[in-house]
Amino acid sequence: MKVDIYLKAAFDTPFNIGTGMLAESIADKPLAKDASRRPMIPGSTLKGRVRHECERIIRALIDPWPKDWECEAPDPKEMCKGSNICPICQIFGSPWHPSRIIFDNLTLEIMAKAPPRNWKQLHGIRATDLRAGVGINRERGVAEDDLLYSTETFSPHPALVYQGHINGSLQERKEVALLLAGLRSVPALGSSRSRGLGWWHLEISVKLDGQSTPVDELIQEVGKWCH
Repeated sequence: MKVDIYLKAAFDTPFNIGTGMLAESIADKPLAKDASRRPMIPGSTLKGRVRHECERIIRALIDPWPKDWECEAPDPKEMCKGSNICPICQIFGSPWHPSRIIFDNLTLEIMAKAPPRNWKQLHGIRATDLRAGVGINRERGVAEDDLLYSTETFSPHPALVYQGHINGSLQERKEVALLLAGLRSVPALGSSRSRGLGWWHLEISVKLDGQSTPVDELIQEVGKWCH
């Protein structure tokens, strides 16, 4: 069954979504950006977060967890290797099994009747900002010495949205339902979520074998994993 999931995301608070790679920024935690220097959401970042949520959901639905699914993600060495593959590795893949779905990067789009030439004109000079932070010693509950860091953030705007696409081939509708439930369970993305960064709202539309299918109708089928 061919699956196409279309995403449109708008942020409610500033966010920092990076790649873990060096970037042309003075920030210790820079934003991930595309070739046009626009902040973007890497597909790998969203895929990892959705996988985590899907695993949490399915382990609540399938109890007890079958012994022949010896998968202990996120440790790659403990993911499914043989022919008895858990539902999560069937959908998202493992080091020994290919993923059945592809998460494209979510790119910045200007949704306005008379859009400016570029997204920076919507924000002026405050399109991105630097926030200072300090590492905390969890045992002592005090700030650590020499652990001051900076985070590059991007501010939300009603006319700025992120659009992306998930596509692939899944065997059963309940697999699609699990994937959608995982997407719906991600209220925020990126770093410093506990401090209020990265909160968003996500619009989802789905086509199965080229036919539009109501998202709410599909998500209800996630309960079939209980049987």
